[in-house]
Amino acid sequence: MSVDRRSFMKSVAAGSAACLVGCNTGDPEPTRPGDEGALCEPPVAPPPPDLDYPGASYFDQVSRDLDAAGIGTPVVFIDMDRVDANIDAIVRGISAPLSYRIVEKSLPSLDLLSYVSERSGSDKFMVLHLPFLAPLLDALPNAQVLIGKSHLTSAVESFFGSQPAGTDLAAIASRVTFLADNPTRLDELVALAGRLGVTLKLAIELDVGLARSGLNDPGLLAPMLRVFLSSSAVEFAGFLGYDGHIAHSPTGTGAGMDLAWSAATEVYQSYVDILNGPEFEALASLPDLIFNSGGSSSYPMYSTGTPVNDVAAGGGVLRPGSYPNHVIAELQPAIFIGTPVFRVYPEPRLPFFTAANSAGAFGGRKGVTIAGGGWPAYFTHPPGIQPAPLVSDPTDHSMVPNQGMVTAPADTPINPGDWIYYHPRQSDALFQFERIMLVRGGRLETETMAAYPRRY
Repeated sequence: MSVDRRSFMKSVAAGSAACLVGCNTGDPEPTRPGDEGALCEPPVAPPPPDLDYPGASYFDQVSRDLDAAGIGTPVVFIDMDRVDANIDAIVRGISAPLSYRIVEKSLPSLDLLSYVSERSGSDKFMVLHLPFLAPLLDALPNAQVLIGKSHLTSAVESFFGSQPAGTDLAAIASRVTFLADNPTRLDELVALAGRLGVTLKLAIELDVGLARSGLNDPGLLAPMLRVFLSSSAVEFAGFLGYDGHIAHSPTGTGAGMDLAWSAATEVYQSYVDILNGPEFEALASLPDLIFNSGGSSSYPMYSTGTPVNDVAAGGGVLRPGSYPNHVIAELQPAIFIGTPVFRVYPEPRLPFFTAANSAGAFGGRKGVTIAGGGWPAYFTHPPGIQPAPLVSDPTDHSMVPNQGMVTAPADTPINPGDWIYYHPRQSDALFQFERIMLVRGGRLETETMAAYPRRY
């Protein structure tokens, strides 16, 4: 069936209007009764969290430095002065007898991990992505690693099998603590250790409320501990009970986090009590047992009243936007994405829409096309930047995520070649960039940090 262009465009416009709703500009009536004028309202970006962002002069100077360096593509940069302050704050919050464990996933750069290790004085790391494990062990010879989530036994076997010929597998195994999250996994790892001819250090993963993985029945612990008593192929190394749910308490308040933390601590303690029973004295008395929990949104909560002795934190070093302020207000945003402006449209248009409907959708704002990457992030500079309807990042509502459009107030001075800055909601934004730019003293440095090898 053939359709002429005019009929096609009319049908598309009608369908699109059903999504965005007609605007009172003389165009056809809205598709949904009661929604009159909704299209005239431009979308509102989520408000940035109440954080200590740098001022306009800071971003203007970074823009001048990027221009002087001849950089015209999106960049990620970290502010090293803020990084230093955040590391120092985390170390203060995780003081003796607690140990600070640096989380690799949130700081995916060997250069950055090395920097954090040196400044914090910690050589303890948590690795969640197994492809990162070998590079980290090679680059940081003193690193002692706790795997941060339970992996398939086949993945652990693949890690050892991928080592170069002649590698001392026992030496590697002595530096890494893997996880067993249930009796079946423990049996599999015992068998794997026998095949490899090494002793595997294993911590038992506990479900303290996240409901992701780990033991959720204290009755299963004793049989698992008996395996360690009877087998020389595995060595008991402690517990891991990740508390990632605490920051997302349904109440959204500090009091809600306190209640969630108390409940998680009670669960954790119930497993420690079983370990401390007379049957398992030989295991409980082992030196250097790890009782790990915590994260960047909860680390200060572990100062007292907890069986935990090992607290993990990574993303807090960069303070992305998704962490609540209830506990970690002293941490400063230290990671930003900059993307160049391609074009500016004083009267932007939407695909399939008339000029009048487009004008209503944008509400008198400019359209600004950027080198968009679909980054989950908050706009930080210039003030007043918002997503554009239909054609904006993030990708859930974007026709073309890598060619994004945002909007700016009509009186905002912005031109092609200018820069728009974001504050990522997660520090995993570093994954999208091969080089990490550094800012110190408000100026872009010539030195950069390398992101992880792209082996994952």
